Amino acid sequence: MNWIVADLLMFVCSVVVYLAVRQAGRNNLPVHFNNLAWFGTETLGFLIVALVTHASFHITLAQLGLLVVTSVFLSYIPSIMSLKSIALAPNPGYSLVTSKSYVIFTSFLAVPLFGAKLPALALLAIVLIVGFSMLILIDPKKSHHAKSAAWLPMAFGAFFGWGFLSLVAKYFFTHGMTPLIFLLYLSGIVAVCVLAEVRLKRYSLAPILEHKGSFVMIGLAAMGFNYFNFTAISIAPNVGFVNATNAASIAAVTVFSIVLFKDEFSWRKLIGVFGVVAGLFTLFLG
Repeated sequence: MNWIVADLLMFVCSVVVYLAVRQAGRNNLPVHFNNLAWFGTETLGFLIVALVTHASFHITLAQLGLLVVTSVFLSYIPSIMSLKSIALAPNPGYSLVTSKSYVIFTSFLAVPLFGAKLPALALLAIVLIVGFSMLILIDPKKSHHAKSAAWLPMAFGAFFGWGFLSLVAKYFFTHGMTPLIFLLYLSGIVAVCVLAEVRLKRYSLAPILEHKGSFVMIGLAAMGFNYFNFTAISIAPNVGFVNATNAASIAAVTVFSIVLFKDEFSWRKLIGVFGVVAGLFTLFLG
């Protein structure tokens, strides 16, 4: 599969999953509902695919140890930090832009780590995507005093966690592990962490039974998103290019949110969307 095809399929799934999560939020469903749908459903899905395709589950003890560390510290914890940062920040967009900007440092680190390419035009595209994302995400009218100064270090925690997650994934792929097996172990370990949190905090599982459609939709979309995301990472000339497309999905989510959820329209957001689209075209055509 061509990396751009995988990248675009990831883009579509990203839009679907975040719109599904947005709908779950409008229905006042708790965060653990989304986490269980995301990681629980996709673990089951990846397991079924692996069994049907007769994929090898064999990994070394060292790989398992690194996967546990990766799952907990580069996936589960960064997700929690991002949610808390958004809640504490003076403007949710400040947190999102900070955490999503990991695309910049992964693009540069991929060069010495994996011999990746980073032509000037691709770098320009990444800057365009990140820069115009700020116009979409940051709404000056909704700014207020931060609830806690901890929002910034938490946002950077997500920044480094998600950035290094893509780099570690690339390391596994260059050493023969397939995206399917990587994701099966990753999502399985994170699902165990989420279930442990649900048990310790005595969260109710009733919302899952009451909103089965949303639960399945989030899970299937998340499965597609992660599969195509990490498939693209495994074959792209630079992991940062895939991260840039992931960040650019904000533009499509913004447009659909205006149509589906009647979010506020503004010329600032529209300019940001056009800027992100221009960045994507620059990235793919460059």
